[in-house]
Parts: sequence; C-alpha cells; structure tokens
Amino acid sequence: MELDRRGFLRLAGGALLVGGAAPAPGRPAAAPPTIHERTRNTRLGALGRRRRGPDEAGPWKTYAGAERVALPPPGPGGSLSLAAVLRSYGPTSGFGPEPLSAAALARLLFLGNGVTGRAGATLLRAAPSAGALYAGEVYVVTERVSDLAPGVYYYEVAGQSLARIRSGSFLGALGEALEEPAALEGAAVAVVLTNRFLRYTSRYRNRGYRYALIDSGHIGENLRLSARAAGLGETAPLRFHDDAVAALLGVDGSEEAVCAIHAMGEPGGGGARPAPRRFAERQLAEPAGLESVDPLTRRYHEATKLVPAAGSPAPPAAIPPAAARVEGPASSLPRRDGPPFGVDQAIRQRRSARRFEPGSVGLSELTFLLESARGHLALERAPGVDLYVVAHRLQGAEPGLYRYEPEGHQLTGLRPGDLGGELRRACNGQSKVAEAAGAVILVARFEPGRSGLGTRLYRDQLLEAGAVAQRIYLAAEAAGLTARNLAAFIDDDLNALVGLDVGHAGAIHLTAFGPGD
Repeated sequence: MELDRRGFLRLAGGALLVGGAAPAPGRPAAAPPTIHERTRNTRLGALGRRRRGPDEAGPWKTYAGAERVALPPPGPGGSLSLAAVLRSYGPTSGFGPEPLSAAALARLLFLGNGVTGRAGATLLRAAPSAGALYAGEVYVVTERVSDLAPGVYYYEVAGQSLARIRSGSFLGALGEALEEPAALEGAAVAVVLTNRFLRYTSRYRNRGYRYALIDSGHIGENLRLSARAAGLGETAPLRFHDDAVAALLGVDGSEEAVCAIHAMGEPGGGGARPAPRRFAERQLAEPAGLESVDPLTRRYHEATKLVPAAGSPAPPAAIPPAAARVEGPASSLPRRDGPPFGVDQAIRQRRSARRFEPGSVGLSELTFLLESARGHLALERAPGVDLYVVAHRLQGAEPGLYRYEPEGHQLTGLRPGDLGGELRRACNGQSKVAEAAGAVILVARFEPGRSGLGTRLYRDQLLEAGAVAQRIYLAAEAAGLTARNLAAFIDDDLNALVGLDVGHAGAIHLTAFGPGD
C-alpha cells in the first residue's frame, strides 16, 4: 500500500513520528533513497536542522560512582600480517570454552577505538571520526574473561579502563536479542557499538547520521581484524532486537542507539545451529500531530529497528545488479604478496593524511589497496556496496574513472581523462582529493519499493562502507602510503561524476589515498 499524498508530504517534510510498540500495518518506513536523499549535502550545505544539547559538552560519557576496572596496558598484537589476516578471514562458526585473558581484551578494545595519539587537547583514536567528534561508544558484555567478573561495562578510552554498569552474566540475554541466538553461544565477550547521533547532527545536520554509522564500521573493522590477528574467533551478526540490546546497556536507544555487535573468543565448536527466528522492521506509525516533530535521522533509525515477528525468517533480499553502462576494456590486476606489516602496527600508526605529495602509486601498492578493500568476499557483511576508483597518478591505470570488479580482481574503465577538477568541485573544493594519487568512491545500490529489500539495509551498507574504508586506511599504512576520508561531498555532483542512476544507487563515502603524511 503506497503512502497517500498527505502522508508523502509529511514524510518528505520530516513530520512523521517514530512508531511505538505497534507499527502501522501496511505503512512502510522511509525507503533507502528517502533517507539517502534527506542526508545529502547540497551546494547550500547539509539538509536538516541543528539541535543543541548536553552531548556537546564533552568528548565521552561518564558514569559517576561506577566501579572501575583498570585494564592492562595494550601489549603487542598477533604475529599475522595485515595481508595474511585479510586473505584468511572468515567469521567463526563457533567458540571454544577457553577464557579470554584481560590483556587480550585490553588490546582488542585499544585497537578498536582506543587513544593512539594526541593533537593538542584532542585525543586521537584508533578509528577515524568525522571532525574528531567521536560519536561512537564502546560497551563490553563479558562472560569468560580472566580477572574480570561477568557483567556489562562501558569502555573509558581516556583511562583505558572499564566502568561497570551491571554485574552478572548477560551474554545469554544478548544472544536472545539476536535473530540467530546460537551465533553467540560460547563466546567469551561481546563488544557492542553505539552512537550518540546528536554529537554529529549538531554540527553536520542530517548528514551526521551517515558519518555516525560509517564510524561504527571503522571501529568494528578494527575489532574484526585485530581479533583475527590474535588468533581469536569473531562474528558480527547484523540482525538484532535493537531495543532489547539498548535496555541491556542501559541506554535510551534513541539519543544513543545500538549500531553493531561483535562477539569474540577462542575459536571452536561450530556444530549444527537451530533455525533462526524472524525479526521485522518496526516501521513508522501515523503522527500524533505536526507539533511533535522529531529529527529525521532519529525517526529513520527508530523505524528500522528490528522487533520479533511471527512466522519463518524471510529469505535474503536480492540486491539489484549494477546498472549496465558503456564501458571500456577490463584490466586484470596481478595478485601479489602483501607487505609484512602487522594489523597492530597499521592501526597504531594510522592517521588521516595532512597533505598528499605529487608522487604516484605503484601497481603492487594499488593491487594491495583494492584487494584489501573489496578483494576478499568473506569480509563482506552487507551486500550492495560497489567500489569505484578515480585515478590521478596510478601506475597501470590511465587517469579516469574505473569500477573495481572484486570477483575477477580487475578494473573496468568507465570515463577516461583527468577528473581532478571535477572531483574537487564535487568535494566542496577540498584540494586534497585532487592532490592524492587516487580516490575510492563507495556506492550503495538500492531500489525503492523493491519487495523484501528492507530499509535497514541502508544502515548496514553504511557500516559496510566504514569497514571498507578502514581497510583502505590500514592497507595504505602497510604499503607506505596514507589515506584520508573526504565524505563531505556534494551528492548530486559526485553521483554525476560516477554516472549513477540516483533512483537505484548513490555515493555514500569517499577515501583518497597516495604518498603523503
């Protein structure tokens, strides 16, 4: 059933409210292109309105009076190189009974989003953040960690410590909030990532919603790769009952909302699992009145929360293929051994480039960056994210626009020529994007009204974009290069540069790379 004209105008104007316990039957949540359009940047700036609040007062939360547990200093990580971790990665099918050491947990949290440096008064983190605002928060649900009682903790990045929120065993309860509870059976610990959206939307308006989810993807990818480098099993289920997890953490689920879950422990087990349950998106209810206006990003997140539903799980949605277009020849890239550079070292050294130098990127480095970004399909969590490359000075690729084909590890030419000026204009005049040797544009594929596609997918695609961009960052460090996110682009201009059918796809992220510091 389609929205009537009045309902559509309310949706477009941001007047619908978040649904309560019961969704409005037959009334769909905002489809991905709707929230994508409402979070875009224009030549006049970002859409939406700024909201001021107490979240702007400090860079992290505090739990006054909470018992605190000091974590051991983060020691060196595993011996596996970044290239070896990427090529061997696979989500674990089960966990063994061995406990996780407190030192191993401390290292995982530090490499996930700990303090790795300082710039004046700003404490720099292991994962990048839009404007160094760090809206992402990290919680830990412990079950079997040596010298640490089971409970729910908040990770205090400044002091490398844990604030105890709840005492007791809650990993089972967290598992019951998943569509597939068995995914967490036997895990030693689970790390839950949340976002305080106001921290970003107060500066970036609606656009801040994209940044928040992408940042959670950055943090989650650090956790995944550092766990694998340490020889641990890891799984990150995407489908969970949002409000149940928020209640477990003691957060409101709205001003601060759950975005991702990562469970870790010694690998093992892996027996048969029971069939998953069915969760459905909450969707939107009719508004109580125009006077009760809620920011669009919060409404979208509320509308795409999952709740238990009757019946069997719906089959996975088919993502529409990339639109056909006139293309040039495809060039296969050689697969070569990556540099012997550890995950731990790459995360600790990673910084956003202050400037790019005029040198080029060699074929072996280009191959490693693209293979790290999308060349290992086992790393993909959310489908429908494609990778395009703007080449300025890439050996083996003439200047122009390409699409990376991960299945064949090849570049397909789309537009020849120098696109530096056009890309700089699309990125609000930021010169770095033209000074870099190249740039990666991440594009989400969606189709409005497609049966079974679901609107939560867009959330997951933003997480996926953050994960891919983090691998580009780390691969650049390992290859002796540098990278920088430049996500404040003008959507219409960047979509036009790539040649996208904006009814079916849209650019969601951009990372430039090349020699620099």
